[in-house]
Amino acid sequence: MSVVEAVLSLVATIAVVYATLLATYLATCIVVRRMNRGLAGAKIQPRETTAALIRRDRRQSIVSLGVIATMFGTGHWAYETLGIGWTAPGGWLGTALSFVASLILFDTWFYWFHRLVHVRRLYKPIHQWHHMTVTPAVWSNNSDRVVDNLLLQSYWLFAHILIPAAPAVLLAHKIYDQVTGVVGHSGYEHGGRWCWPPSPLVGVTHHDQHHRYFQCNYATHFTWWDRLMGTLHPEHDAELRRNIAAAEAARETPRQAA
Repeated sequence: MSVVEAVLSLVATIAVVYATLLATYLATCIVVRRMNRGLAGAKIQPRETTAALIRRDRRQSIVSLGVIATMFGTGHWAYETLGIGWTAPGGWLGTALSFVASLILFDTWFYWFHRLVHVRRLYKPIHQWHHMTVTPAVWSNNSDRVVDNLLLQSYWLFAHILIPAAPAVLLAHKIYDQVTGVVGHSGYEHGGRWCWPPSPLVGVTHHDQHHRYFQCNYATHFTWWDRLMGTLHPEHDAELRRNIAAAEAARETPRQAA
């Protein structure tokens, strides 16, 4: 493969990943917004996000997804073209285990880098942009500065070196992360019983509290690290149960009226 062919191959890979992530972002935002309409009265925060902030977050998310796609696409291209990375396990069991392992590893990666960008000297120049939206909306998920993305999302560049997983497994994980990230910024508790403690899965309440209180709830998929390191908000479990109950009650109201 010539240099020109290699560059074109890299650009094409990044473009495909970007189109996939952008389509997932837009589709998930539209679907979750419609789901929110069925939960009237169960909004976690009573205040509303301003239209100006929503437009800002939407614009920045489209840019940030390009940064993420560049890292993910480069890692994928290096694995497929240059053979950099571990050989992926075969069979359904190996595929399932590699997916779960990627979830756990990314959650660890995200937790510690997320805590890092909350250090006082780094917070304002790197991460404050994302927290200007105190009441998150679906469009807020990827509203980060470039440097923020280069830290929090850099896992996708190095994933093939860190873990034996097929490209399809990592792409499935990233799409899962994209969908749950949008849901996590929705402002309504869609987690349901899957997130009911002691389940380790995070609910929407988890990241919503992070936007309200800043110095807590740093993980993205699980609550393990927050519980272990003492960074889980002390009212997390109690509020999560209340928000799940409120969402369930909101869903039941139209059924009873019918």
